[in-house]
Amino acid sequence: MLTDENIDFETGSQTKETNEGTTSVIDADDAYLLQMGYKSEFKRDFTFLGLFSLVQSELAVLPGVAGTIWYTLGYLGLIGMTWGWLVGAVMGQFLVYSLAELSSAYPTSGGLYYWAYMTASPRWKMFSCYICAWSMVISTPLACCSITYSAAQLLIATVQLAHPDYEAQAWHIYLVYLAMMFISYVIICLPTKMVSWFNIWASAFGTVVLLIATILLPIKAAQNGQINSAKAIFTKAFNQTGWPAGWAFCMTFLSPTWTLSGYDVAAHVAEETYNAAVTVPKAMIYSTWSSTFLGFFYLISLALCAVDIEELMDNPLGQPIGTLFGNVLGVKAGVALLAINFVCQLACGIAFFVAASRIFFAYARDKALPGHAWLSKVSPTTHTPNNASLAVFVISSAFGAISIGSETAFEAFFSGSTLAGQISYILPVLGRVLYEDNPDYRNGPYHLGRWSKTIRRIAVAWNAFIMPLVSFPDYPGPSAADMNWAVVIYVPMQVLAVIYWWFWGYQTFKGPCPNLEGMNRAKEGVLNADDSAERISSRDSGDAEKVEIHRRVVVKPVS
Repeated sequence: MLTDENIDFETGSQTKETNEGTTSVIDADDAYLLQMGYKSEFKRDFTFLGLFSLVQSELAVLPGVAGTIWYTLGYLGLIGMTWGWLVGAVMGQFLVYSLAELSSAYPTSGGLYYWAYMTASPRWKMFSCYICAWSMVISTPLACCSITYSAAQLLIATVQLAHPDYEAQAWHIYLVYLAMMFISYVIICLPTKMVSWFNIWASAFGTVVLLIATILLPIKAAQNGQINSAKAIFTKAFNQTGWPAGWAFCMTFLSPTWTLSGYDVAAHVAEETYNAAVTVPKAMIYSTWSSTFLGFFYLISLALCAVDIEELMDNPLGQPIGTLFGNVLGVKAGVALLAINFVCQLACGIAFFVAASRIFFAYARDKALPGHAWLSKVSPTTHTPNNASLAVFVISSAFGAISIGSETAFEAFFSGSTLAGQISYILPVLGRVLYEDNPDYRNGPYHLGRWSKTIRRIAVAWNAFIMPLVSFPDYPGPSAADMNWAVVIYVPMQVLAVIYWWFWGYQTFKGPCPNLEGMNRAKEGVLNADDSAERISSRDSGDAEKVEIHRRVVVKPVS
């Protein structure tokens, strides 16, 4: 007779006591997933190294700094590259810690929107969950498009640096973009273990190149006699925005905010990760901290080399980093380094593609998307959500065609994706802040202890400051091309989502599917589940499965 079962997150196993002794019953990750009401459908082939590398690939400091140098060097000169990055990146860690804590409590592919439901008060659960979910659906595929399109622009700029007579057309960039989207789609449809290994090698390659560039650039600049002083890079400001210097400095925070976003991809592959309740939060925290400092030292190196700021910002390539590489290293070395940036940007786009496909899958699993039955199917061959991946590929490919008609209109959607991403990040944390005495919430094995409340309150305050910032135009009195369209893009898309739910979605979407009523969560990290976990998500049949799991689950805190 089954009398007691324990989930041990240190060994990754679950045991039961019988008359014959203690025997292994079920993988701890799958048992924990059952507690949330879902059955396991993926292979857990992401280890800590693989997951850390996936997040590192998505953060992609090397191309991320290149793509956001407009926000640092372009807004406030050298001081924006150093202090702007450091302040923005460190303050962003409060949100990382808060979300990492939630990822340990609820390690499921739904990620942010599942957490938003679980942390909000009963009155606001559905609203918070729905807004968060559609913010994710809006932000992640658009971010995938943005990253991939930036990579296409990098490749075209590399060709232009090598062949100055070449004149790029909008459709050239789109064809490169389309090819890269197809490559991304093919890679993420591979088995999880292969995707993991791809990211391990991509992350290692990007990190090695980043370290080489960080060391080599100032050495070559010094040899050329064109280098800034150590004092200048921390004290010299050059305001190019038209805004007051204080506000211009705040706007430099956009660089780390944009570059160091996307770490929630770890949560979206939680159901494919071994020992997810511990591995996911650690991967999020370690990768963002390592990227913070790698980015800081890389920007110091670039700041030392950025002698003529106006020349860099007004370059004909439209890529200040490409011009800087060419000036310091020579054209051939500059082309090589810019090409490597392209490769790292491609890997970043693939990581975002992984996140987008898992978000579509998880949301469809809870019957919130049109065609949810098809979108939520998992390939029996690769054990990956290939239908959801195909949907992301088709939508992204079609969306990219807008760039042929108007690059301004195309890029306007990207600003909306940034705002949507910030909203989806903050809603679960805001739920915890506003509903501190939530009787249904329980800590996972990774939690912040007595610092949790302070950290998440700082995270909410910082995010409330950042959201208007990502919606601000670059300059006072902007033209249509320079306008920040974040609010104009995000709000109508969210309105359409609400209209869909009001007329159709409410019939099928009732929030996450688990049997929340049958779960009794203790306050100090112990989950008593003497009730049966009755509703398990099932795509093989229309009826929910019923599983009897009588146990006392002990969640061991991890220091």
